Amino acid sequence: MSEELLHYGVKRRSGRYPWGSGEDPQRSKDLLSKIDELRGKGMKETEIASELGMNTSELRSAISWAGNERKRVLQESVVSRFERGDTKTKIANDLGMSESSVRNYLKTKDTIQTKQVNNVADALKKGVSENEFLDIGVGVERQIGVSRAKLKAAVNKLKEEGYTEHDIYVKRLTDPSKYTTVRVLTKEKDLEVVKANSDKIKSLESYTEDGGTTMKDPPPIKHVSWDRVDIRYAEDGGTDKDGVIELRRGVKDLDMGASSYAQVRIAVGKDKYLKGMAMYSDDMPTGKDILFNTNKPKGTPKEKVLKDMKLDNDNPFGATTQRRNGALNIVNEEGDWSKWKSSLSSQFLSKQPKALVKERLDETFSKVKDEFDELSSLTNPVVKKYLVDAYADGLVTKAQHLKAQGLPRTKGHVILPFPTMKPDEVYAPNYKDGERVVLVRYPHGGTFELPELTVNNKGPGKKSIRNAVDAIGIHPSVAQKLSGADFDGDTVYVIPNNQRKIKTSRALKELKDFDPNMYQVDRVTISPKRKQTQMGVVSNLITDMTIKGASQSELARAVRHSMVVIDSEKHKLDYKRSAQDNAIGALQKKYQTHIGLDGKVHKGASTLISKSKRMMDVDGRTEEVVNKKTGKTYIKNVKPSKTPLIAQVGDVNRLSSGTAVEKEYASYANKVLALSNKAKKLSSGIQAPKRNPMTAKKYEAQVKSLDAKLNTALLNAPRERRAQLLAAQAYYKDLDYNMSSDQKKKLKAQALVKARAQAKADRSIVDITPDEWNAIQSGAVSTNKLIQIMKNADLDKVKELATPRAKPKLGTAKLARVQGLLDKGYTYAEIANDIGVSVSTIRSAMKEE
Repeated sequence: MSEELLHYGVKRRSGRYPWGSGEDPQRSKDLLSKIDELRGKGMKETEIASELGMNTSELRSAISWAGNERKRVLQESVVSRFERGDTKTKIANDLGMSESSVRNYLKTKDTIQTKQVNNVADALKKGVSENEFLDIGVGVERQIGVSRAKLKAAVNKLKEEGYTEHDIYVKRLTDPSKYTTVRVLTKEKDLEVVKANSDKIKSLESYTEDGGTTMKDPPPIKHVSWDRVDIRYAEDGGTDKDGVIELRRGVKDLDMGASSYAQVRIAVGKDKYLKGMAMYSDDMPTGKDILFNTNKPKGTPKEKVLKDMKLDNDNPFGATTQRRNGALNIVNEEGDWSKWKSSLSSQFLSKQPKALVKERLDETFSKVKDEFDELSSLTNPVVKKYLVDAYADGLVTKAQHLKAQGLPRTKGHVILPFPTMKPDEVYAPNYKDGERVVLVRYPHGGTFELPELTVNNKGPGKKSIRNAVDAIGIHPSVAQKLSGADFDGDTVYVIPNNQRKIKTSRALKELKDFDPNMYQVDRVTISPKRKQTQMGVVSNLITDMTIKGASQSELARAVRHSMVVIDSEKHKLDYKRSAQDNAIGALQKKYQTHIGLDGKVHKGASTLISKSKRMMDVDGRTEEVVNKKTGKTYIKNVKPSKTPLIAQVGDVNRLSSGTAVEKEYASYANKVLALSNKAKKLSSGIQAPKRNPMTAKKYEAQVKSLDAKLNTALLNAPRERRAQLLAAQAYYKDLDYNMSSDQKKKLKAQALVKARAQAKADRSIVDITPDEWNAIQSGAVSTNKLIQIMKNADLDKVKELATPRAKPKLGTAKLARVQGLLDKGYTYAEIANDIGVSVSTIRSAMKEE
């Protein structure tokens, strides 16, 4: 589809969609009128989608739905008025349309609907021809852009032609007691064959913007020709920028819009693609628009430098892309990394001094307790119960994962290379010149992987990324200390360290010049599943060794082995020989032999930090169930379920090996779990209210807007069903029944993440405005609908609305000064220091402008 939107609707007519409210054209602006208004400002489709809090596919679907709804309402109104005896002239005047339009609505009602059903049926027929098995379950009609009734009519038409409709049930990986129901349209009569091919079930890619009168297919991925691409090999400096894609400025199909950097995929030739961080460059080879940096040596064929596109049309790059802009398939863009949570993982914090561990855990619990107090004071019973339940469940997760509140101003940043920078400096425009910062990348091995750098915002990065929202520039050598990071989108956390609270140490001398490829053999040595298991084993070993005070030389042995394991699948490395050479068994015996909860000697994870994520079986039980049809009571056996071990031991200290750091974590976890129980007790006493019809009428526009946003969010349902199908297939294919419960859980999570990426099952969030929140608070939304909205909303945003806090604002004079300083080239950190506010306050103020 073109970047330009076609003209939809006219402003003086209303529509029953996001901003619409009945037949009065002056009451509020509907979605289509809002889009017209934005188009009038010269905004492109991607910009309009962003303005409305959607991606482009959701925008198209919303336009289609709104257009269909508007036409349906008008047509129904015309027909009903005519049947009541109104003249065509009166109908035209009342509805603000021409008499010819009234005649067309009356004349073409049946013929248009028949044509639309036939077109939808043809699209379904084409979908079955291409995919064999087509998902036609709830939500598919939203993707296509028609009503559920119209989709059903099209399906019935095909069933008369010999097609078959099946229902299959797939266990949910995250909750095996529940099933995902998938309704399938196919030519295959045998249900068992459909079940065996459940991974092939897809939903229709075609869509309509006019109720089915015309059907459209999504635009194909754009491929750039090889003659536009140049490669900078290792000998010419490619290693220093390995993974960076440099773009010529001003090239239409390589335009990143408002971003100065983005993580992208670019299809090249017939079946190859580039993967990396895109940046503009003013030093491009003559006649080339794209320059790719690689650490591969000269002589490597260009086809071997790029990656192979996958055969799967749904996910040819092996990663979910947010949007497409010309030839750029954007995975993440400027601003996305800043949204990452700034909490400190136990993997990192447990390796720091006890004083810092205690400070961060105390700060974390204080924040958690404050949140409980705020939730306790909420007045809306539905919102209160939902948030308190989520809070209680979240506390169990907090206790299990042991994440701590980050140090002030800790933020996630993507790293970009600047070879002319000094190795001990960093270009970081969100921080002050001269400030000391520490960089952390996960997975984190130890303090020897923490570079400490001095901020220099007058360095080389100023020209290309200037006031980057969430990127920093470093010398390429710094990436090596960050456990071998590269520049294709790797992310670090930047932590201010002026007070030297974060402990760092020298790089392990035993790792210098160590090359994992010395273990390379000419055979496959490990499966993906086995590699993940081994990575977990060695990661836990390093954590336990660090907490128990292992020497640097001992840690070096474990780290060398981890470097072999992580590349064992990709480069065919003999990880078993590495384990022997590094005496990993001896390290495990010394640091991981322990007495378990059963009083017996065990090997493996031996500290609270490495044990905390374990799950355990809760004994099966029986419960009384009433048969709704007969009214009789019978006893039902409930299967054992999995629950976090940490929530079942009573006192978390039982999982500790007794070190000082573990005692701090155990004290924190015990307090958090006690608070969770308190929240559950509070929730049990909350009663749901009834919907208030009077306020529902008062807030009609806001309620309709929430309905539309919820509809968009529910568009994800077919994609989620496909993800569940793919995940189940992948999980049971790789399942080894000798796996531990932790390993099975990890395999499930990996299968689901990969499947959701493949199925493009990205949940759309219902973004609640202050006016819509007022409608919710007044009782204008029914309990069931409000629960649905909560399930599809950003709970952090809901908490902000439910417990509002005054945010610092900048006056007109200060805003003018900020803009003047920005125009002169000052960084946000420098301006924040001058004005006397935080960087985030300035960014928010400028965004609102």
